[in-house]
Amino acid sequence: MKNIRLFLILVVLIIIAGIYYFSNNKGTLNLRNASFAIESPGEITKIELKSDNEVLLLKKEPDGWKVNNKYRAIDSYVENLNLALSRITVLSPVSKVEKEQVASILQNDGILVGVYRNRKSLKKFYVSKPSMNKEKTYMMMERSTDPFIVRIPAFKGLLAELFIQDENYWRNKTVFDYEPQNIESITLVYPENEPKSFKAINYNDGTFAIKKLDDNKFLEDYNVDKLARYFTYYQRIAFDDIVTNLDQIQTDSILNSSPYCVISVKNESGVENKIKIYRKPSDNEVDEFDNKMKFDYDKAYATLNNNNELIIIEYYIFDPLFKEIDYFR
Repeated sequence: MKNIRLFLILVVLIIIAGIYYFSNNKGTLNLRNASFAIESPGEITKIELKSDNEVLLLKKEPDGWKVNNKYRAIDSYVENLNLALSRITVLSPVSKVEKEQVASILQNDGILVGVYRNRKSLKKFYVSKPSMNKEKTYMMMERSTDPFIVRIPAFKGLLAELFIQDENYWRNKTVFDYEPQNIESITLVYPENEPKSFKAINYNDGTFAIKKLDDNKFLEDYNVDKLARYFTYYQRIAFDDIVTNLDQIQTDSILNSSPYCVISVKNESGVENKIKIYRKPSDNEVDEFDNKMKFDYDKAYATLNNNNELIIIEYYIFDPLFKEIDYFR
């Protein structure tokens, strides 16, 4: 009996010590300051990544995620971040020797992560940038001075690398992605060779039509199979990158030149999606056969929907779209 009483007393003392250990602000690990994981990632509607010189905003809209209220985001990328946010675990507190220094770096040079459900803040914490430590990721609650080393179980990369502030990383680069039955018409204009231009029409009853744009007359004799198949080419068409290496004068020069081709797709609701494509000067003077090259035969410049932002497209992606009216005869 005496041994049982001593055992019970020992258990109670251990429990009391544990409560003190985890709740004391001066202790090594304060659970209130170490709970970084989001319990229900499906409830997240907004993520804000803020540092001294930039802010990145990911916001959930009825039709998917948007980045910085400007562009469609790659939904799968955001969902992967949400999943990561739900799996963050604390590996250990930062040692007392390093604690003050790490806390200062996080507050002054870290990324402040805000996670929201509608207008309600779910979590706000600092995360270290990858440049701070190539092997460890540090986190600290916004109103705390207790930093921790964190990880995601079974994740081999650096957790800090998931918090990317470059909007181009998150941006969805899709240009066209239509089911054939959802396309009402496709218009291709070749400004420097108008007789090649055409408008293809899908009546969505199994019939099609194609019109020449130089005289606005319908073709009477055309290959129906080729025309029907052409509507299937407008799926998973994406641009390659954003142009960042040109100054405003160079950009204006391209935008003021005549496009090589203008492609407009109108869906069944009458919403138009347009891309203007401009020849890109070659970076090399000659090709592999020592022939002089005036243009780049792999890539071209383009703009989307009358936006003056230059993008890069790759011909091997867009070549199936570059048909001329004679192709359908």
